[in-house]
Amino acid sequence: MPVTKAVAVILAAGALCASSVPTFAAASGEKLFAEKCAMCHKVKGAGGILGPDLTKVGATRNESFLREQLTNPKKMNPATTMPSFKGLPKQEQDALVNYLKGLR
Repeated sequence: MPVTKAVAVILAAGALCASSVPTFAAASGEKLFAEKCAMCHKVKGAGGILGPDLTKVGATRNESFLREQLTNPKKMNPATTMPSFKGLPKQEQDALVNYLKGLR
């Protein structure tokens, strides 16, 4: 295989892998939401009613707000019953925030 063709194949494979990362992150964020948040929060008609409906949260809140709410919910609302998810590994926090950002 000529070097230029080999480089093209490698670049194409890298692009394919890179394009699947956001999809994986969204899928893992959705799974985390189902496991840790859906008992209180509703999305697209499914979930709990204790917390606010988050169906369109990504349209009204930025990443910084979402991350702060996830890790320090009492900062915005001292009376909240929402637990802090500060103890979640950063990768899981990122996946959850990315999922929430995509809810529009």
